[in-house]
Order: sequence, then structure tokens, then C-alpha cells
Amino acid sequence: MVEQNTLTSLKFDTNMLPEKQQYAFLREQLFDSAGYEVDRPGPVDRPFSLNGEYNRTPKLWIYRYQCNTPCFFHRSERGMARREMNAIGVHYRLKGEDLPTPLSEGSAPMGTGNLRSLDTERPYSYQHKGVTAYTLNLHRKKVSEEVPGISQLHNMVLRDSPVTRILKTAISGVFSELKHAVDREIETLSDTLYRLTVDAFRHQWIQELETREIRDETVLFTVVDFIHQNFHRRDLTPEMIAKAIGISRSKLYQICQQMDTPQRLIRLIRLEKAAGLLRADANCNIGDVAYKTGFSTRPVFSRAFMDHYGVSPTDYREGLREKLPEFQRLIPPTERDWRLRSSLKAAALG
Repeated sequence: MVEQNTLTSLKFDTNMLPEKQQYAFLREQLFDSAGYEVDRPGPVDRPFSLNGEYNRTPKLWIYRYQCNTPCFFHRSERGMARREMNAIGVHYRLKGEDLPTPLSEGSAPMGTGNLRSLDTERPYSYQHKGVTAYTLNLHRKKVSEEVPGISQLHNMVLRDSPVTRILKTAISGVFSELKHAVDREIETLSDTLYRLTVDAFRHQWIQELETREIRDETVLFTVVDFIHQNFHRRDLTPEMIAKAIGISRSKLYQICQQMDTPQRLIRLIRLEKAAGLLRADANCNIGDVAYKTGFSTRPVFSRAFMDHYGVSPTDYREGLREKLPEFQRLIPPTERDWRLRSSLKAAALG
């Protein structure tokens, strides 16, 4: 193994082991290190040929491997429990194809030259038969912040486009250059490959929105989820939400109009987050709560809180919220309010 400040590299080759140990060694190592289960036809002591190389930087990790022995790779619930990876990535098949099998049922079949998106915390599988491939993984949290709909792309073969064609060239090119690069160059190469991959995911997500019949409720849940992740940002606007999700501003308003405006969604989620902070700490500072939940000033927060809950943040914090049902009886919630709360709850649970 070679270690630098920003790069860790490792090579492996089962052909270096005695033939009767090759399969058992690979099966154990892949399960322990990555949570992958490997199955193959025939006796376990038959030769098993797989060689590869692994490079990891702070921003991504990438594998290149060649598997000459027919087998199945699958990441199941058992494998995920064994090894958490918490990554979103792509599998790039240079040579070989997936064949229909019970293990790969429900997954997208791979062909030569395909890119397949994978979520390492969800099950997937593929069959190897004379395969040469790259697997590229990025940190899930970072990618999810940039592509809110990324979870809906799992196990999908990415559509051919200029973005994906450039990404394929970059995957093999960056992989080859990493081991010869100095730290500063490694950082540049990693940033370039990361951005291209995120762009490919975003392009796929936009295409899916444009060409599939996705109910407005599904997109609305994505909107709500994005607000939940970004409610603390004072610069959060409808324009920012529309751009991040890949829809127009007018489409965003159209989706939200069944309940209210995007601004109201933002305010309601901020207020519910603020109420949670107040309940959690009876000694919390009201100004700090306002700041943490994205309100511009404490007075703005207090007015919004009073308008929504019928009590001041201070009274709410100090235990007077038990009287909230009395206020609610005086001002009955509208049907729109109940629908909004139901949608927010569904999005939070989903």
C-alpha cells in the first residue's frame, strides 16, 4: 500500500494466491471490506481470477478491476449491516454484460459502455462474466445536497449524453493519473471528477422529471425535503429551490399552489424546527433559535411564531404551550393547513 497526504492506493490479484484459496479469500475480503457478497457456480476450491486496483482521495474512491470468472456480486441487507459505505456512485462497464438472473431481478441490465448509478445503502446486484469495470463512489451527504432527487436514480443506467460521455473519459483518465500525481494535482483531479459525476446525476434527474409522469405530490415531497435540509440558510429562496431540484420557478409555484406558496412552506418548516428547539431546551436563547432556523432577526421570528402558534417563543419555551389547544379552538386550522401538515409529515417519514 502507498499512502500520501491525499491518496491511498491498493492493488490486489487473486492469481497471486494458490488456486484452491482464491475464491475463499476474495469472498471473505470483499464482504469484510465493502459488504459485497460473491457467489459463483461450481466448487469453492476451483480457481478464481480477479485483479484490480483501488485509489481513494478525501473526495472520492474509485476501483478498476477485471473479473474473468463468472460470478455474482450483490450488496444485500446482510452486506450493508456488515459494512456501511454511505456513498452514491456509478459503475462503468468497459467490457462484459449483465445477464438476466434471479439475483439481478429488478436491477437495470448493464451493457458495455454503460454507466449505472448506485446507492450503497440500498440493495443491488450484477453478474460478472469477462468483465472489466470501474466503480466510482462519492460521499452521499454532499451529493444529496446538490442533487435532491438522487435517491430516485438508484440502479438506473444513465442516459447517453455529452455529460456522460465526458464522464466516462474522465473516470478512466483520472484513475490513470492519480498514482502519478502530487497532492495538489490529486485534489484538482478529484474535484474535476466529482463535479462531472454530480453534473451527470443532475442531468439525469432533470431528464426524468421532463419525460416521466411524476405526480406533483412526489415532486412536492422533494421540495419539502430540500427545505428541511436547508431551512437554516437565510438566503433560501424559491429560486434556489427550483434550481436545485431542476424545475422552473413557475413549475415550483404550480406544485405548491395546492397548499400555499413556497415562501409559506419555508416559513412553516422553520417554525416547526424552532418549536422543536424550544421544547428540547428550556434554557435556550430565543435569538439563537431564530438564527439557527434561518430568520433574519429575533423580532421577525417572534412575530412569525406568535402568528402561527398564538403564543410568544418565550411563553412556548417556558411551558405555556399546553394552552395551545385553546388557541387552536379559537382559530380553527383551514383544510389547507391540515393538508400541508400531512404532506410535511409524509415527507419527514419518507
